[in-house]
Amino acid sequence: METRIKMLFLELIAALFVALILSGVFALATRRGRRKTGFFWLFLIIFLATWAGGIWIRPFGPILWGIHWLAFLLIGLVMALVLALSATDKFPRGRHETLNMLERIEQEKEVEKITYVTLSIFFWILVTVLIVAIIFRYF
Repeated sequence: METRIKMLFLELIAALFVALILSGVFALATRRGRRKTGFFWLFLIIFLATWAGGIWIRPFGPILWGIHWLAFLLIGLVMALVLALSATDKFPRGRHETLNMLERIEQEKEVEKITYVTLSIFFWILVTVLIVAIIFRYF
């Protein structure tokens, strides 16, 4: 029982460390001079995915403090890349692109409410599934 608690603690620390580094790099890379309000949620998704993936995939790589940390790093990188690909912003380059973008923004305002609700539901389902995966692995 003591070994299981020790492993849980070490894997938690590994996932936390990987998630902090990757979230920080992601936030710095996408900074662009504006305030970031969703850093905690970004960190939470990367952290839970790293922890769940790191404990569920087959351990590989070197052992550090009794855990195979490379699995955690690989899962964290994959999740950060998926989030980075889904969060790309294309800024307009000229007057015509700006006008087209403003027209699209007006058209998308109605869809934005539905999208917000849908993504909120998806986010909480994802967080719940990742937490359940972590719990099932330890019990």
